[in-house]
Amino acid sequence: MFDTIENYPYLEYKNKELHLNGKTIDSVLSKKETPIFIFLEERFLNNATELEQNLKKSIPNLFISYAIKANYLGRILHSAKKIGLGIEVMSLFELKLAREAKIPNKDIIFNGPAKTTEELEYALGEGIENINVDSMNELILIEKLAKKRNMVQPITVRIHPKLDEKTERKMLIKKNSKLGIDYSRGVKLFEFAKKSENLNPVGVHTHIGTNLTSHNFYEELLEFMNKYISDLEKKHGISIENINLGGGLASKSTLDKSGFQIAKLGEQISSHISNIEDKTIIFEPGRYLIEDSFVAITKVLRTKKSWGRKWAFTDIGANSLIPMRYTHYKVIPQNFKGKGQYTNIGGPLCLPVDVLTDESVDFEIEEEDLLMVLNCGAYTISMSEQFGYPRPAVYALNQEKELELIKPADDIDKMVRESF
Repeated sequence: MFDTIENYPYLEYKNKELHLNGKTIDSVLSKKETPIFIFLEERFLNNATELEQNLKKSIPNLFISYAIKANYLGRILHSAKKIGLGIEVMSLFELKLAREAKIPNKDIIFNGPAKTTEELEYALGEGIENINVDSMNELILIEKLAKKRNMVQPITVRIHPKLDEKTERKMLIKKNSKLGIDYSRGVKLFEFAKKSENLNPVGVHTHIGTNLTSHNFYEELLEFMNKYISDLEKKHGISIENINLGGGLASKSTLDKSGFQIAKLGEQISSHISNIEDKTIIFEPGRYLIEDSFVAITKVLRTKKSWGRKWAFTDIGANSLIPMRYTHYKVIPQNFKGKGQYTNIGGPLCLPVDVLTDESVDFEIEEEDLLMVLNCGAYTISMSEQFGYPRPAVYALNQEKELELIKPADDIDKMVRESF
C-alpha cells in the first residue's frame, strides 16, 4: 500500500488500519494527547546488533560508539549501554550525560573543534581515553593539562582526507570546513604528540558526510586512509592503533532501500586496511541507529485549498521536526481511506518553512485524522525548540508493547512564567 513502510518491520496495515508492533494506533495512544514522539527501543537495539554483527564478519577489532548529539535522551543511552555501545560526545553537557548513564570512561569518545579548558580538565580528570583533537592549539592545551596531572593522554587527530574533487563537492563536510584539519597539517600534530612526554598519538579520525549510501565513497576513503597511516608508521615512526571512520551512514531503513550492505562495508575495510588485526576500527553512528527508531503521531487540525493545492496542517511542527537538508520524514495515515488529491503536509507554525515533508501525499486526508511521521529520531529531540508551541512528550514502547513516558511535554504555564 505504501512503499514507505516496506523497510519498517514494526509497521503493518491490517484492513486498511495502521498497526505499530501489532497494535492499532488508537490502542497505543490510549487517550494520550497528540502530538507525541515514540522511541522504538527494539528497533534501536536491532539496528545496533545488525550493524555490529555484519561488520564483525570482516573486522576482528570493532568498536561502535553512539553519537549522543543525534538524540541525547537518557533512555537511549541506557539502551546503548545495555548492548555495549560507547558514547561519542561533543560538550561538557554530553560528557556528564554519558557519566550519568554510567558509560565506562574507556567507551567515551570526546569530539569537537573548540573544547574549553573546563571540558578538557573534566575529561582528563575522568580518565576519558578517546579524545579526538581538532587543532594544534588544542593539542598544546591538552599537553599542558596532562603535564599538570603527571599523566600520558592518548589522543587521536581528526583529519580531512584527500578526495577526488567530484567526491569532495558531494560531501557535507568539505575541506574548507570548520571541522577537522587538512591531512598534511595533521602530520605536524602527530609529530608534536610523539615528541611529548605527556601525549600518546594512537589514532586517526575522519568524518565528512551524512546519509552516506555509497560503497564507492568508502573505496576512495579507505584507500587514502591506508596510505596515510602507512606513511605515519613508516616515515614518522608513529604507531596507529585506532582508525576512527566517524559516522555518516544513512539510517538502517534508507540503506536497506538503497541496496547498501553493511557486510560489504566490512569487507571493504578489511581488504583496504593493512594489518587490520593490529588495529581497532571505530564507528560513531547516530543517524543509522536512531533515525528510524522514532515515530511521531500527530493530528490534522485543518485542511484548505489554495492556488489549486490542498494543504493539511498538523499539531506537530518544525520546532520539533527540525527542517534539515538531510531529513527523511515520511507521513502515513492511521486509516487508509483510499487515494485522494495530492496534499502538502504542514505544521501549525506561522512560518513558510514549517513543512513536514517535501513530498505531497496522495491518500485521502481530513481534519481530525491521525497521521504517523516516520524517521524522526535523529536531531529532532536534540535540536527542538519552544518556538510558539510546547515541545511534545516522548514515550518509549517497552517490551510489553505499552507506552512508557520518558520525557514529559513542556508545560505551557511554566513557559509563560519563565518568560517574565
